[in-house]
Amino acid sequence: MKISTSFLFDRATERMSTIQNKLATTQAQMAESKQILSPSDAPDQAAAIQRLKGEVQRQDSHMRTLDVAMRRYTAEETALSASNDILIRMKELGLQAANDTLAPDDRKAVGVEMKALRDQLLSLGNTRDDSGNYLFSGTRVNTPAFAEGVNGEVVYQGDQTQTRIPAGVERTVQFTRAGTDVFSRVVRENPDQSTTSVGFFNALDQMIDGINGSQTNKIQQGIADLTQMHDSLTLSQAQNGSDQIVVQSQLDVLSETALRFKSTLSEIEDLDYAEAVTRMNKEMMAMQAAMGSFAKISGLSLFDYIRG
Repeated sequence: MKISTSFLFDRATERMSTIQNKLATTQAQMAESKQILSPSDAPDQAAAIQRLKGEVQRQDSHMRTLDVAMRRYTAEETALSASNDILIRMKELGLQAANDTLAPDDRKAVGVEMKALRDQLLSLGNTRDDSGNYLFSGTRVNTPAFAEGVNGEVVYQGDQTQTRIPAGVERTVQFTRAGTDVFSRVVRENPDQSTTSVGFFNALDQMIDGINGSQTNKIQQGIADLTQMHDSLTLSQAQNGSDQIVVQSQLDVLSETALRFKSTLSEIEDLDYAEAVTRMNKEMMAMQAAMGSFAKISGLSLFDYIRG
């Protein structure tokens, strides 16, 4: 078998080119910190990487939505708790004003504090979340939930629409809340057994008028109204707490799921630096050996053979 000089040169350059390509690939992998630089390197693994990245993005998107909901619930909880405290104080003042030993001027002093507390409740009814949206306007988040007219009567400007967001498998939680569900109307029973529905703030105003006018019947009615208002707000607080528990539970599940996906993705995609450094050193040694061999081969000739 005859082996020509050109054949030796071709084999040597081909080997050096192959080693050089492997070395360049290893160096690129180390620069990118990735095992797979293009889908053609490993089509099956590339497809798995894309699928896992899509799952991670979906989990992150869902978590961001629930994080927004949690911040909203926290703002609602603060507003509801403050409102309940005010109602408790108003009931204390109402019981004080109902005392027959209280002079008219003393009742008017109580009425002044009641009016200030009523205005504070109105302000809490128009609480905003971190994004500047009104909490109790339903879906009309850019409109204040309650507004006071020129005659002092408070009207609700939101809507009754409720939006819900997914929080687990086949489970949703309420995202928007109507102000009339929180600051709900009171139902009064008339002497003829019929009932009359009165707005939350209108009932408070009537009670304040009764205190200022020393009208015992209006004061007593106001105390009964305050009991209904307190019960309604307490129910809203319970619903808010329940929604927070559900959302936090789902956030924990999503966090664990996302961590599992990211761990699997890392195993497939991320580079093992220890293995890559060892491989690069081997390829560099092979490259040096190939270059040394080529140098010796290229120096051989027929005269060297004859001299030998």
